[in-house]
Amino acid sequence: MKFPILTSLIVFIVWLTVKLSQSKSKQQENTKAYWEKEMAANAVPKKSLDDLSYINFPFYLLPTEESFSAEGENIPSSLLMMLSLKGKKIVNLNNISNTDLKLSYGTTNITVLTEYDENFITLCREGYLFTEYLSDIGRKEEAIPIARALIDAGSDVSNQFTLLYKLYHEAGDGENCRQLTEKASSLESTRKDAIVKALSQLQEELAADNDSSGPEVVLSGSELVDDP
Repeated sequence: MKFPILTSLIVFIVWLTVKLSQSKSKQQENTKAYWEKEMAANAVPKKSLDDLSYINFPFYLLPTEESFSAEGENIPSSLLMMLSLKGKKIVNLNNISNTDLKLSYGTTNITVLTEYDENFITLCREGYLFTEYLSDIGRKEEAIPIARALIDAGSDVSNQFTLLYKLYHEAGDGENCRQLTEKASSLESTRKDAIVKALSQLQEELAADNDSSGPEVVLSGSELVDDP
């Protein structure tokens, strides 16, 4: 009985050795390919940036600083951060590696491209914080177009999608809820699945809330009077 067990163990060891060797070989090939691509990218001369998809965010949608101070509210830092981006170039480069950027636009452009991408990240991050703040203080009608513009600009902040969905839902705007869900499903982003999942969970929660509240019961005048 010992021989079959020993044979199986030997076969397993041989199989494992082969697999480890294949894995190591594949890793070495990937590493070699990466460095070859990186060396080629570092040799690319500076190229024009005219074909970049620059984002023209509608900053006119943002409320004025005075509108907060007039109501006794502090001017949110997120608004100031968004306003600081006016006049700056904004590009969404989230799904493109530095190596591919250098291959496309040259090594010497990598610094300015990084700046453009950081501007986009700042826009999305501060934009969400600002629209959330507007919603929290009851200025929801102002939050909606700004949130929509951020998503149209390419924001893949999950909370931005769920916030806008909630605002649409509260406004009874089922059509825009549907369109937002479709937009999330067609995103070209590594966060697509997380956003779709977050929206799905939100929809289930909202549906459960509607079911638990039940139909509204309206009593007639006679029913409101106690029996003698």
